[in-house]
Amino acid sequence: MNVLDVKRRARSLWLRAWPLWSVRMSALGALLTAFAAAAPDTLLQIWNALPDNLRSVFPEAVAHALPTILFIATIVVRLIPQKSTDDRRSLWKSISGKVAPKAAGGIAAAAIAMIASVIAVEGGYVNHPADPGGETNMGITKKVAVANGYAGPMRSLPRSVAESIYYDRYLVTPGYATLIPVDAAVTEELFDTSVNMGPSRPSTWFQRSTNALCGTTLTIDGRLGPNSIAAYRTCQGKLGAAPLCVATLGILDAWQSGEYARLIGANPKLQVFQKGWIALRIGNVDRRKCSSVKA
Repeated sequence: MNVLDVKRRARSLWLRAWPLWSVRMSALGALLTAFAAAAPDTLLQIWNALPDNLRSVFPEAVAHALPTILFIATIVVRLIPQKSTDDRRSLWKSISGKVAPKAAGGIAAAAIAMIASVIAVEGGYVNHPADPGGETNMGITKKVAVANGYAGPMRSLPRSVAESIYYDRYLVTPGYATLIPVDAAVTEELFDTSVNMGPSRPSTWFQRSTNALCGTTLTIDGRLGPNSIAAYRTCQGKLGAAPLCVATLGILDAWQSGEYARLIGANPKLQVFQKGWIALRIGNVDRRKCSSVKA
């Protein structure tokens, strides 16, 4: 483990620990104790500079015992239930320190499940010579990891960083997160495909599918914006949410299969991935999930 990894791990531990009140109390107590030992005269001057009415509220003996009081308070707050610092319902903090936008409970739970499913399929570190993406870990390529602020070795990519990238880059940025409450099953398909080949293609296929099934006139621009989602929602009212979900999944799978064939035709080295692509990414969203979709 190099110095950079040690610093990054220490920073990660500190960010997880600081929200705990017991840690804050201990840190404040240690700071005051160190300050009192290093500059007792300064501490006394600060005390004497306080207004008389304020000093009368806190006897001088209490001031001297403040570090001890904070230590006792640390023990007390440990007995009070505190929010877990590993609560994934609040989603993830990226390596850049930016917090992913908070989602409503149902949306967050669905997003977490989708991301966990993709990571399970993608597996760990891979550096296949035939893969144009080069080094990947949990499905995140080195190029994408670096673009999102990660500077460490790909073998050591933290899961929390991968989750944050998946949420920001493959759910929020393409507009898929706002589709979750409309049709979580179709969102899962779009998200999985975007991880595999970028969001532009599945977004384009979704717009074409909506136009074909619903008679809409969406502009095919590969951007899943409010108009695309509104058109799909309106179509749910016409065709029924569950039937539209099943039909859309079928069309998206058909387009994806055709794209795999095109990619392999252009680059025969990709043939080695075809079996896995078909097995894991075509028909991978259970159509029974469509029965829970409500218009």
